[in-house]
Amino acid sequence: MKEVFPNYYKKFKCIADKCKHSCCIGWEIDIDQDTMDLYNSLEGEFADKIRKNIKGDVPHFVLKEDDKCPFLNDNGLCDIILKLGEEAICDICYLHPRFSNFYEGFTETGLGLCCEEAVRIILTENEKFSVNLPAHIENTDFFKERKEVFDILQNRDITILERLKKLCKKYGLKFEFQGDMLYDFYMSLERLDKSWADELKKLKMADSLNIFERYDLQIFFEQLACYFIFRHFKKGVGFTLLSLWVIGRICSYYEKCDEMFDVVRMYSSEIEYSEENIQKVVSFVENYMRKA
Repeated sequence: MKEVFPNYYKKFKCIADKCKHSCCIGWEIDIDQDTMDLYNSLEGEFADKIRKNIKGDVPHFVLKEDDKCPFLNDNGLCDIILKLGEEAICDICYLHPRFSNFYEGFTETGLGLCCEEAVRIILTENEKFSVNLPAHIENTDFFKERKEVFDILQNRDITILERLKKLCKKYGLKFEFQGDMLYDFYMSLERLDKSWADELKKLKMADSLNIFERYDLQIFFEQLACYFIFRHFKKGVGFTLLSLWVIGRICSYYEKCDEMFDVVRMYSSEIEYSEENIQKVVSFVENYMRKA
């Protein structure tokens, strides 16, 4: 099956121990059957340690009290990789932060924004987002419509705010929300990181869209919007617009890009990696963004 990737995809390389938000902390890591078979076939003290730290009907590593993977060492590196090689880690660990969308005859694979290095690569990419679709696919209705959305979002002759408003007009949506209502809604969702609640409080403050007109953040929000469309177009354009509004509102209280990158990383971790949260956001869009 053909697999296609965004133009920035090959720039990614895990920064391992240099990562400030390790994916080896706080995530329950399920183990695929092939890797489980490998672990069961190993012998020796380290093999015993691996099996001892796996439990469940769906096998997964049991996190330590500090929510760390039992094989994340004090240097921020994976002991399984160090002792057995990268081929011995489970599929989730090997593929993270990649995601795939499956279509008839081909797959689109991208980098997820729950990873701080992926955030940096995607949101600082000056070249316009692109992906090389198979010739027989690019003229189908779904992908022709998606390209029209990309064309609107990548029109650098106007501000990103104007582009988002044009997208709203095209789909009959509103790009305006009451901060208190958004705060209550997002607080009602399942949360992974306790500090996310502190970020959400910023939604309750005076609403302003000025951040989308800042010259230095045009590429930032363009690439962010294109990422959401690439990953979630099936869920509707409203998912992207709402996500941009929430992230922009929170980011407006920060000056440094690194701080804004972390807001994006947290939003992705909290929303994109919970199917329940995604479905609730989609429902919220349908209930509150449609123009009367």
